Amino acid sequence: MQCVKERRLFETLLWIDKSPFYIHYTNVNNLFYTLVEIFDSIVEPDEISEFGYDYFKMKSVFYYMFKGKADALQILMFKYKYPNIQRKDVEAFCNDLLFLLGSRRETKEEEKFLAGMLARAAESDELVFLHDNDDYVMQENYAEFYVDPIRKYQKSRHIFDEETTVQDIVKKQIAMGENMADNFKFVKSETDIFVQLSDVVAGILGKLFKYINSTSVNQRRRDVEGLSKLQVENILLIDKLRMEADRENPGFLCSIGPWDGIGMLNRFFEMVKSRKEK
Repeated sequence: MQCVKERRLFETLLWIDKSPFYIHYTNVNNLFYTLVEIFDSIVEPDEISEFGYDYFKMKSVFYYMFKGKADALQILMFKYKYPNIQRKDVEAFCNDLLFLLGSRRETKEEEKFLAGMLARAAESDELVFLHDNDDYVMQENYAEFYVDPIRKYQKSRHIFDEETTVQDIVKKQIAMGENMADNFKFVKSETDIFVQLSDVVAGILGKLFKYINSTSVNQRRRDVEGLSKLQVENILLIDKLRMEADRENPGFLCSIGPWDGIGMLNRFFEMVKSRKEK
């Protein structure tokens, strides 16, 4: 919570609150984004519904099965040059994932189902999304997250910080569409105050999501109790800006992560509100 201790941050957030602007963001949980590729390779959406499960919730269940084992999972992925699993290694890869999960006395029904899908996949020679890719490259770039708002909001003007690894890709993809070639541009952040402002907001939100994803409810409760008045005000301003943006257009706030991730964030803000009211 060190990132919300600054008075300058409060003044910046307050200026945004009084301005006619709305914040917007795309938050990507990289571990979730990676595990979804395995999930979609071992089970079909129709199979999920046939067993009475919710497709998106089950993706989150799969994520939480491995979340606490991220370091060991990374070693395992490196071993198999993930996401370019050789077909001859499918059985070993799936069995190593099962071994990583271990045997637990209290296993939920959904977890048993997904472990069973992994065991079934071990008997095949195909993980559809995990072959014929580049070794070790789980996400080559984030161009798709630039392209998406350009296509979604074609009447808007999109201004991005210069990013040499993606801007040529974005330009090529957009050039293939219609009526969008002139609705975006890349600029140097040092010459554009609004890009600098966006960097501040993105940095704070990024740290906030990282904090939520890496702490327990009890830890967050303890941390909230120790917040200063300024920290409380900064956090609640962030929440206010987020809620105002959501009311204006839910598409302004995009999160790619487990289904209850936003719920955890909302509950954190509620804890901070309760702290203020004491």
